[in-house]
Amino acid sequence: MIRSFLTILFLGIFSVAATAQHEFASIEMPTTRVQDLVTVADEEGNVCVYYYQGGKIYFNLLSPSGEQLASQIIPFRMNQDPQILGTRVVDDTFIFYSRHVNGRRHYLRPFGIDKRQGTFRSFQDIELKVGRGEQYIGSFADQQHFYMVYTDKHNNIHLYRDAEDAVQMEKKIFASKMPRTNIRQQRENELIYVNQDLERTVFTGHHRSKIYSRGDRVHMVFDGYQTKGNGRKVTTEILTLDWNSGQANYRTLPYIEQKNEPKFNSFLHENTLFRLQLDKDSLKLVAYDFNTLAALKEYSFGSNEEITLKATPVFQRGRQALFSSKVKEIEGGKELRNLADGVPAITVDAFNDSTIQLTIGSYAPPASNRNNNFNDSRMVRTPDQYVRTARGVVMVPGRWTPAYTIPSYYLNSPFYSRYFYDPYRNIDANGSDPGVSTYFRAVLDKNSLAARDTSAAPSIPQYKLEKFEQELKPSPDFATLYRYGNKLHYGYFDRKSRTFKIVEFAQQ
Repeated sequence: MIRSFLTILFLGIFSVAATAQHEFASIEMPTTRVQDLVTVADEEGNVCVYYYQGGKIYFNLLSPSGEQLASQIIPFRMNQDPQILGTRVVDDTFIFYSRHVNGRRHYLRPFGIDKRQGTFRSFQDIELKVGRGEQYIGSFADQQHFYMVYTDKHNNIHLYRDAEDAVQMEKKIFASKMPRTNIRQQRENELIYVNQDLERTVFTGHHRSKIYSRGDRVHMVFDGYQTKGNGRKVTTEILTLDWNSGQANYRTLPYIEQKNEPKFNSFLHENTLFRLQLDKDSLKLVAYDFNTLAALKEYSFGSNEEITLKATPVFQRGRQALFSSKVKEIEGGKELRNLADGVPAITVDAFNDSTIQLTIGSYAPPASNRNNNFNDSRMVRTPDQYVRTARGVVMVPGRWTPAYTIPSYYLNSPFYSRYFYDPYRNIDANGSDPGVSTYFRAVLDKNSLAARDTSAAPSIPQYKLEKFEQELKPSPDFATLYRYGNKLHYGYFDRKSRTFKIVEFAQQ
């Protein structure tokens, strides 16, 4: 009897562990451009995998159990890369939005895949009424609408949104209410959209210009930009665009004295704005009510104090070697000094329990030595459309490769250069590394924002995902991440078997 009970108990524990992490799907995919893969899932568990290659677009439709239901190969008109800017799920269709420019004419070009049968559907092109001097700065899609954002020389925001019938784009102009930055359009150059599929890492969180959508309101949050007339005082700026009223509202958090590099960053989760202030001798985290901007909770630690907020050790990735996946743990006395070595970054996520998970730390971009000579051995990250597209930083993530592996025509072309993150092409003499991520995870109670103990760390899906990724040999050329209900799906390309594999991670 006791033996039978122990057997049942063991099988139950094994079943929980198996459901916490298992392979969801494996798709044969003989692609040569894995960087262009886009994955999207609906609430019922259907998944669509898309990529473009050789003038054709490829679709694979998966069931909620991971079974491949359909596969489509569609010749795309005029052999032009669709350049996916966002995706939505409407009724029974996965819709992919792309942008097409012909001279001064700008078009939105949507197409879709039926999520039941896998059939392809092409929608009518929608011409945007773009005026003279308007400059495109980004696009994004939420559950209800697809948006395109333009600006003009007066820094007004021109917001386009698809209508209910999906055959036209409505437009509203929001007058600029923000003070000018010392560098023209500095805020807009780093703008990314934060959706549920954004990977919660310091690499994605270090961007200081973020867009969030909440119903008919679009919130733009900017951190640490020096504005004219304020000297060294900087703050978190919040610009809210209300589509229904057509009005813009500008608000700020308390100002911070900042001499040189940014020392703080923020992240909006539901109705709470978290702002992280990080220095070599201090760490300060404040949670604000987004409606009133009243402080709800504050954590502060000095250089000689233990960071009790931690649910994991402080990790550092990228210091070992260029393509190394090894992770180094930082000792207690050196934690703040290493955490402050880069642009502060914070991301927040939540699953189906009573907690929220924070990633806190910094990201240091690739280092370089100043030199005006070109160097083909410099490292280039491909692609770089994560800065501009709706899917955020990681939806089309790239890899680091020497510049000499890419034809110079592509590197120097105004069109194809959007595929490459090459910020040091004029100043890099010795090549550069992919940057350094230093971070720890924290688990807070969703209601009180009180810190949970370290026993909560192994249950964090991102924590388990990183452990899995570090054990992958060889390191995949491509990886993507998306939400799947209350779970995370990690997709990677196995170059040996030429397959795209999806592994599921759940909260235990």
